[in-house]
This record gives sequence, structure tokens and C-alpha cells, in this order.
Amino acid sequence: MIIDELKNFKNYINVNEKFKKVADFLTKHDLSNMTAGSYEIDGRDIYVNIDEYKTKAITDSIPEAHRKYIDIQIVISGHEKIGFADVETGETAIAYDENRDIEFLKENCEYIKARNGRFFIFFPQDL
Repeated sequence: MIIDELKNFKNYINVNEKFKKVADFLTKHDLSNMTAGSYEIDGRDIYVNIDEYKTKAITDSIPEAHRKYIDIQIVISGHEKIGFADVETGETAIAYDENRDIEFLKENCEYIKARNGRFFIFFPQDL
């Protein structure tokens, strides 16, 4: 997992060949002025989901993991706590759905404040 300020995202384009396209998208688009929805950058291989929601209590949340996709989380406005852990330490809560590339696991996560201007990169080994 990587945590940093959004202004530094360009420093990570060598981590994964697809991050360059993400960085270009972030440079050309003001996420705070985009409506909720899904935006393709490179088909369904690289895409952005913009969601609006009320933050749930930690006790009402179930940690998720992805086996195929790298999940980049960016807080556009507001703040919330984001949990993280090693996926191998989790116990299955809801089985893996290959079509959606998502599974939910029970785990005692560590938490960090997610706020405007900060991003999180979750790799397949991250919960």
C-alpha cells in the first residue's frame, strides 16, 4: 500500500505502467467538478469511479480486497478513516466475486485519516 499527497502522484508512475495514464487523467481533470459516475481512461482496464456517500461507522464496514485490479482511492472532499491490513490475515466474510473482482474479509485493520488531497494505492495483497 502507498499513502501520499495527490500532488505527489506523478512520483509513482514507475511503480506500474498504467499509473502514467492515471497521472495524465488527474492532471487534465478536476475531480471535484466531475459528477458521480464511472469514467473510462483506457476502457475497463483503467477507469475512475466517482462516488458520493455518507461515511459509515467502522463497525458497519467490511474491508474489501481485489485480486486483479489495483485500487487507487482519492478523497475529493471531506474525510474518513480508511482501514488497511495484509489480505492474507483476513478471514472471508463474503466470498470472492470474480466478475466484480471483489471479496470482503473480516480483519482488525489499522486506520489512517483519508482527507482531501491524499491518495491511497491498494495492491492485490492489501486489504
